[in-house]
Amino acid sequence: MIKLKLESSWDDMIQMVLEAEPQLTPENIDFIEGEDEELVRRLSQKLNRSYEQITGWVESVSANEVCIA
Repeated sequence: MIKLKLESSWDDMIQMVLEAEPQLTPENIDFIEGEDEELVRRLSQKLNRSYEQITGWVESVSANEVCIA
């Protein structure tokens, strides 16, 4: 089970995520508290990255350290 360690709220992060990966849609980044694994799965498929890469990327965006996944 994946549990993201977010330093910011997801709502605060959405714009940064969309700017970093413009191919993502609001549907791709829809997040419900407690469904971290579902978000990571969707992003992993859309961005063709591993769960570990997506988890690290989302956590770096949360820490305001945006980098490419």
